[in-house]
Amino acid sequence: MNDTKSERPRNGDLFATQGGAEGEGSKPPSKPGHGIKAARQRAEAAQSAALHKEEQSSAPEQATGDLTSESENTDPTPAEAKEPEAAPAKRRGDGLKAAQQRAKEVQENAEKRLGKWADELREAPNEALRCALFTARNRNVQRDQLKAVEISSYGNSRVIYTGEELRQDDLDVWLQVLHLARLQELGSPIRFSPAQMKKDLKWPYGVKHTVRLMTILTRLKTTGVQFHSERLGRGVVLSLVRKFEYSDDFDVAGKRGDDEWIVELEPEIATLFGGGFYSTRIEWEQRMALPGNLAKWLHGFYASHSEPYALNVETLIKHAGSRVSTPGKARQMIKEALNELVTVGFFKEASCDRAGKVTVVRNKTNAKTTPA
Repeated sequence: MNDTKSERPRNGDLFATQGGAEGEGSKPPSKPGHGIKAARQRAEAAQSAALHKEEQSSAPEQATGDLTSESENTDPTPAEAKEPEAAPAKRRGDGLKAAQQRAKEVQENAEKRLGKWADELREAPNEALRCALFTARNRNVQRDQLKAVEISSYGNSRVIYTGEELRQDDLDVWLQVLHLARLQELGSPIRFSPAQMKKDLKWPYGVKHTVRLMTILTRLKTTGVQFHSERLGRGVVLSLVRKFEYSDDFDVAGKRGDDEWIVELEPEIATLFGGGFYSTRIEWEQRMALPGNLAKWLHGFYASHSEPYALNVETLIKHAGSRVSTPGKARQMIKEALNELVTVGFFKEASCDRAGKVTVVRNKTNAKTTPA
């Protein structure tokens, strides 16, 4: 009996025994209730240890986060690089807008350039060849000063001009400037030698003709031309030459002047050409071989028509800006000009009857290839 009682735990020893290893070697409390307090302390210590362990485990994560923050601009890892970034979703109609934008850019670039033609040709807008903008009057006659004057024009176009009267020698120079401009964007400098320009125009050498070239380019610079036509849909106002630069000492005796002159054209001139659909190509050697201004005007006028209609002398004289005293004189002038055009091979046949009706047949090799 006594042995049995001695094996029974005393009050408070139960908690000491249940503490396991943590309670080994410790002296059990002598007072009742101390076992409960120790258990609570052990629980608090365990909780504190768990919190401390959690703080230590979170410290590397914080350091990693700081490192990531400091190296946001570093290259991605191979795994990250393999994963492509999601492309933004395209809305319906974006492709059409892009195509329209490209078409607009192509059109704008085309509007800044002239077409390309062969070296033996020259080209000009139809509106400039079918009116009295460049008259057929003799260049030795004093020129008129015009201010916002509507000049005679064939067809449905209207041309209003301000400036000194222009003639066929002015057209020769303008055609040559356009010829040089065809290789580049309009508005950019066109550089040329005055000596070479005179050679292309079949002019003699000498200071006198260099001064003449400078005078014509200056006259073209001071022009103001308004073109109105149904196909343009609006009026176009421009100067035939936007800018002209030359050397001051080109006429000093015994001194070689600046070998380079510069001309710039208005980009809007390309609009008059209409991409080649509303311009005329001219056989340059034929034009240079024509001695008279009326023949030159008729050359440009008829070149702008593939199949010329029969016209009256009065109509041709009026649109050429020529001035004659009598109808008989007008017929005589037209007949002489037609003969010149047959001689250079532009017309196969040409006649003017007693009633003043002019009929021509063009050589097919010189027929206009672009629409009128």
